[in-house]
Amino acid sequence: MMSDQSRVFVWTMLLSSLCPTIQTFLLSGGDVCFGICNCVQEKMWFDYIYETEVKLVRCEERDLRFIPNFAIQNLPSGFYPGGKNFTVDLHSNYIQTVPDKAFGDLPRLSNVDLFGIILYNNSISSVSDSAFLGLENTRVVLDLGHNNLTTIPQALRILRQIEVLEIEENPIMTLDASMIQHISPLLRFSLNLTLYNSWPVELNNLRVKYVWFNGYSGNSFQNFDVHGIGQHGIELDIGGTDIVDLSDVICNNQIKVSKLWFWLNYKLDMRPFERCSQGTVMQNILDLELSSFYLARIPNFVHTLTKLEWLSFVFENITEIYANDFRGLTELKVLYLYNNLITTIHPHAFDTNTKLRELYLHNNMLTHVPDSVLNLNLEKFTMDAIDCTCSNLQNLKQVNATFVDSIQCLDMTQSAKNALDACP
Repeated sequence: MMSDQSRVFVWTMLLSSLCPTIQTFLLSGGDVCFGICNCVQEKMWFDYIYETEVKLVRCEERDLRFIPNFAIQNLPSGFYPGGKNFTVDLHSNYIQTVPDKAFGDLPRLSNVDLFGIILYNNSISSVSDSAFLGLENTRVVLDLGHNNLTTIPQALRILRQIEVLEIEENPIMTLDASMIQHISPLLRFSLNLTLYNSWPVELNNLRVKYVWFNGYSGNSFQNFDVHGIGQHGIELDIGGTDIVDLSDVICNNQIKVSKLWFWLNYKLDMRPFERCSQGTVMQNILDLELSSFYLARIPNFVHTLTKLEWLSFVFENITEIYANDFRGLTELKVLYLYNNLITTIHPHAFDTNTKLRELYLHNNMLTHVPDSVLNLNLEKFTMDAIDCTCSNLQNLKQVNATFVDSIQCLDMTQSAKNALDACP
């Protein structure tokens, strides 16, 4: 389970994905407001919301048992009216219920377009049906993760524009199909499935861009029929599960999957990936992560996924990269191979990967810069420190690769580039 600090970082990055990448954070103000909170202004550069001002009410980690009275007259001067993005952060308190009109008059702030509510890591077991009154037509990002909810609150029915719903780490025992349909479409949805040993068909009413499932106790996704929004299809992130057979997802030609991240599942059968590698799902995947499976080599089907742009095999037992492992991946831009046991990379392993810009090879057992990477136009490259004897650096003499500057010698006193410059 991630720390609260990590959670806040992830949540901030989530907001940035909704609203171009965060460029800067500039905190100003910090005035006390609502008795126990602080009102600050953050400057961000968002992807989808071209507004730089974000007003943030910070009430996190204040030992709160109840949500404060968010009377609008208690806002500091200069804080009201806010920009188009307004967030209330109440994470890591002891709040047990979200009462009627919990956010008072704040939704009436002029020009509020996106309203964020962070209630992660409390003790919430009930949410009043009128808790979000005033936010009916506002775009809402809601984090209810790590609480005591046993179902998705009916209070969400009042919201017509939920963009993100995080509700993982709750003991969700029942799912209402009509509620799932009401909250759709979502940009992001997260849920723990620890209490389920078969796929809950109620979730098939979900339409979402990015979905994160954790802790599923079943061994297959039989009857899975979740559909994505957007032209590239659903981005599916599955971790810490007992799934053996993923064929109901990867062999289902009726759904669109653009990104499949699958990690910490030691029981997964790779044979359906091979069997369905030419199917609609696999042939349209742009991102693929298969991590922590203790694979001894790159699976054969990978080189057939011609649209892949991003690929990750980390925390595996891969010892060698062969000539054909990535052949045919002409669109590949990012490749993660760190935390393996790689000792050898074939000289022609990346011959067809002419668009590769990022390659991560650290935490392996390589002793020199592989010949196969020298002619790549890399922007980012990582590997472990190497022996910087002149004989070991000979293959670098014929290239002008800027990434060589980032490689350290074993004694950590200089870069491989500086050691090469000193060679005769």
